[in-house]
Amino acid sequence: LDVVVADPECWERDPFQLHVEGDKLFGRGTTDCLGHVALVTTMMTQLAESRVELDTTVCAVFIASEEAQAEAGVGVDGLLENGKLEFMKKGPLLWLDTADSQPCIGTAGALTWDLKC
Repeated sequence: LDVVVADPECWERDPFQLHVEGDKLFGRGTTDCLGHVALVTTMMTQLAESRVELDTTVCAVFIASEEAQAEAGVGVDGLLENGKLEFMKKGPLLWLDTADSQPCIGTAGALTWDLKC
């Protein structure tokens, strides 16, 4: 999720193989801010395991190609085109992201946008 294209010629190690050297990890995506992916995945797993009865549907959508050219029908655009996000129109909707590998409420910049379905 959310990684840039990797040209193996520009790497000292194979970017598509995880390399563990002491307490350091080397490989494509190892330094990206994916704390929110771990957080949401853990939350969804715990909800499923505890079988909590909820009054609403809980759905997690992860952006798959934020920094690369998107493939047609993949990601949020594909979900919208196929009507998979219709139930979210009524809310609530939370958009989670991270900074410095930790969940955050705000970052150094802001981009105001409207979700139109």
